[in-house]
Amino acid sequence: MSAPKKGGPGGKAAEQERQRAQRRKDLRTLIIAGAVLLVLVIGAGVGYQVWRVNRTPSAVPEQVETLAPVQIADGKPIRLGTADAPHVLTAWVDFHCPGCAGFEQDYGPGLFAAVQQGSVAIDVYPMSFHDAGSTAAANGFACAAEAGFGTAYYRALFANRDLDWSTAQLTDLAGKVSTEVPAGFGDCVANGKHGAWVDSINAAADRAGVQQTPTVAFDGNPVDLNTTTPEMLVAMIEKAPAAR
Repeated sequence: MSAPKKGGPGGKAAEQERQRAQRRKDLRTLIIAGAVLLVLVIGAGVGYQVWRVNRTPSAVPEQVETLAPVQIADGKPIRLGTADAPHVLTAWVDFHCPGCAGFEQDYGPGLFAAVQQGSVAIDVYPMSFHDAGSTAAANGFACAAEAGFGTAYYRALFANRDLDWSTAQLTDLAGKVSTEVPAGFGDCVANGKHGAWVDSINAAADRAGVQQTPTVAFDGNPVDLNTTTPEMLVAMIEKAPAAR
C-alpha cells in the first residue's frame, strides 16, 4: 500500500493531529510558566510581609523634639503646636494611607516650620480605616503625644509608612525620636491603651462627613489639595489674619 499523498485526506489528518499536539504542548508550557510565576509572586508577597513586620523603623525627623504632654480625650484631635497659635490646620489622616504619607512628605516641611514658629497648630485626627496597622499606629501616636513627643512620632510614622506597625516597631520608633521615653510607653502600645479614643476618632469622622484621607481644613475652611500647593498653603497661613 502506498503512503497517503501529501495534501490528500490522510495528509490533512496527520497535519491536524500535529497541530493539536503542538497546541497541547504550548498549553502545558503556559500552565507550567503560570505556576512558576504564581509561586514567585506568592513568595515575594510573603517576603514583603515578613519585611513589614520585622524591620525596625529607620527614617526619623531631622529634629527630635519634646513638647508638653497632650491630654487624650475621646472624639478630640491631638494638637501639634501651641494652644495659643493664631491659626489651626485640621488634618484627617491614616498612618497607612499612601496619599497621607505624600501629604506629609510634600507639605510637612513647610507646615511644621510654621508650627515651630508659632504661626499655626495642627489638629490631627488619625483615622484607622486602612488596616490593623493603622489602628496600632494611631494608638501609638496617642501614647507618644501623651508622653510629650507627638510631633516627632507623627512625622516618623509617615516616614516609615510601609511598616506593619507591630508593638516592637512602635516601641522602637519611640526611642529613635525621643530621649525621654517613659517606662510605661511599651505597655501603652501593647495594651492598646487608647483604643477607645481611636474608635472615637473614626466616629467623629463619620459625624463630620469625612469621606477620604487626607482631608484638610484651615481655620475651619476646606483646603483643596488638588489646587493648593505646599507653598500656597504656607502663604495662606502667613497672610491670614488671626482667627482668634
